[in-house]
Amino acid sequence: MTASRHRRFLRGPVAGLLLLAAQLVFGQGTETPGVETNAASRADLERLGATIRAIHITVDNVFDLSNPEEDKRLYRWANRVHILTRESAIASVLLFQVGDRFSGRQLDESARTLRNRGYLAAATVEPRNYDAATNSVEVEVRVRDSWTLAPDVRLSRSGGKNKYTIGISDSNTLGTGKKVTALHSSNVDRNETLLGYTDANVLGSRVTLNVAGADTTDGHRRELEAERPFYSLDTRWALGGALLDQQRVDTMYDLGHEIDEFRHDTKLLSLSGGVSRGVVGNQTQRWLFGVKSDEDTFLPTDATPVPLLLPQDRKLVYPWIGWQLLVDDYREMSELNDIGRTEDISLGWSVSATLGFAKRRFGSDRDATVFESAVQKGWETGGPGRLLLISADASTRLEHDESRNTQVSATARYFRRNLERNLFSVSLSALATERLDPENQVLLGGDNGLRGYPLRYQAGERRVILNVEQRFYTDWYPWRLFRVGYAVFADAGRVSGRDPRANPSLGTLCDVGMGLRLSSPRSSGRNVVHIDLAFPLNRTPTIDRSQLVVETRSSF
Repeated sequence: MTASRHRRFLRGPVAGLLLLAAQLVFGQGTETPGVETNAASRADLERLGATIRAIHITVDNVFDLSNPEEDKRLYRWANRVHILTRESAIASVLLFQVGDRFSGRQLDESARTLRNRGYLAAATVEPRNYDAATNSVEVEVRVRDSWTLAPDVRLSRSGGKNKYTIGISDSNTLGTGKKVTALHSSNVDRNETLLGYTDANVLGSRVTLNVAGADTTDGHRRELEAERPFYSLDTRWALGGALLDQQRVDTMYDLGHEIDEFRHDTKLLSLSGGVSRGVVGNQTQRWLFGVKSDEDTFLPTDATPVPLLLPQDRKLVYPWIGWQLLVDDYREMSELNDIGRTEDISLGWSVSATLGFAKRRFGSDRDATVFESAVQKGWETGGPGRLLLISADASTRLEHDESRNTQVSATARYFRRNLERNLFSVSLSALATERLDPENQVLLGGDNGLRGYPLRYQAGERRVILNVEQRFYTDWYPWRLFRVGYAVFADAGRVSGRDPRANPSLGTLCDVGMGLRLSSPRSSGRNVVHIDLAFPLNRTPTIDRSQLVVETRSSF
């Protein structure tokens, strides 16, 4: 495998401050002549049975110094101190090697996987230089790094409550693609000090590892997960396991106020695997299996020695089987959920279902059948620039011929391009439950879509939320660090049914508002900062006339 790396070593002054600011609130060369990279040329290469004779990996730095707007002291300094991603880290993600038969699908999936790595801002994978004499082709892999090492300081406010995170993280430690995190955070539920390590390719293999340990004001959390996953559509087998040990205090809410609490201890052990025939046509089917032990213990707290509703202890030990269908149908889009980045949107069917059988003889405290399912699909409807995405989930636990903790949810999102590059968005989501376990609540408020109201404002058994938004994407690119957008929006939602601990529903609640959006294509991750000012239209004297919401979300 051959490779080229672009390095710039120039100095500059105050530099890091603005670059670090981009991280706190949330990078080409000449083209090699050869086979054109359209669908027809790829089809020809596959028809001819061409092989891959060489792979060229180019890692571009965070800033493009060939662009006069970026050939400045700040950006030269940033490029100099930034450690480029190692070629071995990129190679470990690719789904092909030298000598393999050319497959356009593998190139496309490799590019999507690279773009999904938070430490990369952009990635392309294209064939080049077809040689008829050897019936072979070269593949050029080009990526642009994100800035990954920085203090992580985030302040946010929603539903009248503040939260913050402070610490340091690096999602591309020494250019290896490994993530190291040390953070302290505070939110409405608890304060937490976290140390974590994530490795998506252990020792260059396909094995993933995630380790996290957190001490909290109400307990602790210990996580360990190791897996050889279905890392591509054509992967034939998967195997893995996970451990979770957690102690916390669960707080119940009504009208934005704490009304009940209890201690909740969780011990989880899971072993899972799967087999597949790989890609057949444009789809993959997988058979899944595993065994799971899930133990939940509930106790009163010192502050609330007699909870209003204390859940019963529960232990489920069960083998399970499952099935999954994935259809390979993706579109590359931009200015949808982010600003200035390529987004890979799946329009193909994604369907999964699992069925587990808990028995006392396995160690459970009851006999139960556990069922979970999920489905997703997308359509480009009514011409270009119109997109409909749907998803639905369902889960239940059948005990003594009676369903428990049944939850059925569905979401539909519609996007339509208008006013040139801008976007009209409508999202409708619904959740229905039956005989919900007492530690779970169906809540509506400022933290889940009703931006003009306090967080966790209403509680019930069913919930519907409608969000309508006109999004504006601008060309404003301050200091070449931030992309700027804005939006006007309206939200409506209601809960129905009765949470026995809460007041009756107040009916349909509505708000309107406007907001600023900030995204940094230079920093790692896919975070968008939201600064919203929302006005409740069904205000009661107990809530403010307006709500300021400042939060970091994964989409526009």
